[in-house]
Formats: sequence, structure tokens, C-alpha cells
Amino acid sequence: MAEQTLNIEQAYRAMFYFLEKEYERTKADEIGGLLSSLAWETTGGHGPADPGAWEDWEVAVTAALAIADNAAPNRTISDLP
Repeated sequence: MAEQTLNIEQAYRAMFYFLEKEYERTKADEIGGLLSSLAWETTGGHGPADPGAWEDWEVAVTAALAIADNAAPNRTISDLP
């Protein structure tokens, strides 16, 4: 697959689809619950069902962008401000 750039919403959807496929394979209740809180469909496309999830996503994206390409993360989200 050729490298492509995603905007923040496209990256969120990619993460959601990844988790959705994992849930289809495992039927793990934890993933199912997470998907419910992250779903955009329940808000008419205006953000995740859990209002804090988008803020958490922005923090995660900021952390990911702060890491050099192909480097393993050297900190956790809880280490971020």
C-alpha cells in the first residue's frame, strides 16, 4: 500500500474500523464497549458518543506526531499533560 496522509478525522475512522474488525474476530466485551463510546453514528456524525473521547483522541494524535518516524513510543498517554 502506498503511503498516504490522513487528516485527524480519517485517522479516527481508521482506528475505529481497526477496532471494529478486532471485535468481529474476538467478540471481546471490552472492545464492544469501547466501540459504543467511540461511535459517530449515535451523534449524527458530530463526534463520538462519549464527548471526552474526541479530546482524548486529540491528545493521542499529538503524542503520536511527537514521536520520530518508525520509533517505538517511549511514553504513555498518562505521561502527557
